[in-house]
Amino acid sequence: MLNSLENSLGIEFSDVEYPVKIRRDRLSRFPNYEMESHWHDDVEFLVVQSGKMRCFVNGEQFEISQDEGVFINSRQMHFVQSDGKRDCEFIVVRFHPVLLCSTNEIENHFVLPVIENESFPYQILSPEIAWQRSVIDSLLRIYYMRYETTLMLGAQGQFFSIWEQIFLHLGKAPAKNRESTPQLTQLKNMISFIAANYHGKVTLDDIRLSGNVGKTSCCQIFQKYLNQTPINYLTVFRLRKGAELLMKSDMPIVDIAYEVGFSGASYFAEAFKKHMGEMPSEYRKKHRTVSEERR
Repeated sequence: MLNSLENSLGIEFSDVEYPVKIRRDRLSRFPNYEMESHWHDDVEFLVVQSGKMRCFVNGEQFEISQDEGVFINSRQMHFVQSDGKRDCEFIVVRFHPVLLCSTNEIENHFVLPVIENESFPYQILSPEIAWQRSVIDSLLRIYYMRYETTLMLGAQGQFFSIWEQIFLHLGKAPAKNRESTPQLTQLKNMISFIAANYHGKVTLDDIRLSGNVGKTSCCQIFQKYLNQTPINYLTVFRLRKGAELLMKSDMPIVDIAYEVGFSGASYFAEAFKKHMGEMPSEYRKKHRTVSEERR
């Protein structure tokens, strides 16, 4: 199994030992209205409740609007963002494929053919198409029963219903013409390196060595899949970590700057203002107020 790089803001549902994560969220909760690039072994579904979002999966991009959704297969590099910093409210349902594997036969014949199919990194779900509408409806049922004590029992049937539709329409469908490339593995290795070392000094050479690629290839891979340079990704990653600390801690801003890898508070503040649109102190005040109002 590939190591996961989880979204740092977390997608937690409850404390029970059940491989399912469910939440309702909005893009305005994320720095610069953009969820961090990540991947995981779970399969993931998003359903837009209001607004619209731009989705990126393995370098491909598309847009989904209100009442539409998307299925993101296991281990796919993905992130979502707002178009023009307009808010979007959406439901997230994630679950590990092990949830479906009650027997080896089910795993081998109905689960692995989907999650190991490199031709299907994602599938847009439209309410205008019957089978996709049924998947969206099942996801909404799971979301609305999330606080019920019988969630695990009721949701289990919905997960199998969802997977039946996914398998019938994706597991047996003709493979789409998508070129298999080692670049995604190289990108994941480089992003994992950044996530583990962003506190200290990180150079372009460090990043490209972690992916075992040359400098030119390193820059091309980041541009192709994330639409930015490696150093810009590193800077934004540090700013996201700084934004989390601003919201969740009482650390002085100068200490946060050093904690997330900046050489000083003034450079941190300048980069933060450029990327987030406001100074760190303004961001802390606004987002802490919003968090307190939602409690």
